[in-house]
This record gives sequence, structure tokens and C-alpha cells, in this order.
Amino acid sequence: MKEFFMTQWHGAENYFEKNLKPTFYFCLAFFGIMIVLNTLLFLSDPTLSQSYFKELQVLFNQKEFLEGTGVELWLGIFLNNVIASGISSLLGVIPFLFLPMFSLASNAIIIGLIGAVYQTNGIGWLAFLVGILPHGVIEIPALILGVTLGVHLCLKLSKTILRRSIKGELKQAAIGCLRIYILWLIPLFFLAAFIETFMTPILFNAVAPV
Repeated sequence: MKEFFMTQWHGAENYFEKNLKPTFYFCLAFFGIMIVLNTLLFLSDPTLSQSYFKELQVLFNQKEFLEGTGVELWLGIFLNNVIASGISSLLGVIPFLFLPMFSLASNAIIIGLIGAVYQTNGIGWLAFLVGILPHGVIEIPALILGVTLGVHLCLKLSKTILRRSIKGELKQAAIGCLRIYILWLIPLFFLAAFIETFMTPILFNAVAPV
């Protein structure tokens, strides 16, 4: 069993190093730029940001798992992130459109919106960063990696349709992405959800203005 696990783990590592690294860094840069641009956009129009923030709150209030506490909330956040990332990756099976990038953009917009609202409402950047970073240092790379898998699958499928791929390349991509999703993404989301549930609120309350 251990030998099998290590074989799969090394397979995931090798596939990422050889095939996914440039795409991952591209998605990371895209995500960072989108956060900055959207933060500046919403800071420039507080009325617009407050309006969108209220709509965002309504959407979050519809997620029943957020009403839970402790382990229930932890597992709810974990499952929500795993499913959302899985959907983002699977959108890559639609060729040519690179739909997973829209998922990445939407998350960047949300973070930029929250950051701008915190600033205009006087909560400040410190509270915003403390509310995001403890779990975000794990969750955000996992989110970006999930999108990377989807973009990679979309590229390989598009090349296959255009008959520009090497024989067996799409199958190899599917296996490599599945390994990474199971061995890397699921554990990362599990840990990030734990931190978000049990640690982030304590740190946030310690720095947020009363």
C-alpha cells in the first residue's frame, strides 16, 4: 500500500513539474493582477462596492453549511471547496473556451470586493489580511492549482480535436490531473478548512476594530 501511494505521489510530482508549472504560475499571476485591479476598481466607487457586497452577503447567507459550527462548519467548508474546485477542473473538458479561468476571475473579484469594502468601512487592511491569509496561504494555491488542472485539460483536449497532440497525451493528462486532485488538492482543502474554522476567526477578532 505504501509503495503504491509513493508511486502515485511521485507520478503527481513529475507530471506537475514537467507539464503544469508554467500554467500554474500564469494562473497565479492572473489571479494576483485581477485582485489588485478589482480592489482599485471597487475603492474608486464605494457605492458600487457596497451594492455588490450586499449581493455577495445574500449569496453567502444561502449556503446552509455556513450556519454550522465546529466540525460541522469545518466539513461544510471542506466539501464546498472540494466540489467547487472539482467543477472548476471539470470545466476544462469543454474545449477551446478555457472556462476554468472564469472561476479564477470570479474569486479574484470577490477578494478585491471584500478588501475594498473593509477599507471604506474603516475595518482596515490588517483585519482583511488576517481574515484571508491564515487559511488563504493554503486554500488559494489549491484553488489556483484546481484551475490549472482545468486549463491544462482544456488545452490537451483542444489539441486532440485539432489533431495536434501526441498519441496518448490526453489520457496521460487525465491521469496526471486526477492524481494531483486526489493527492494534493483534497488534503490541502481539508487543512485550509480546519484553519478557516478554528483559527482564522480567533485571529480576526483579535485585530478587527470593535
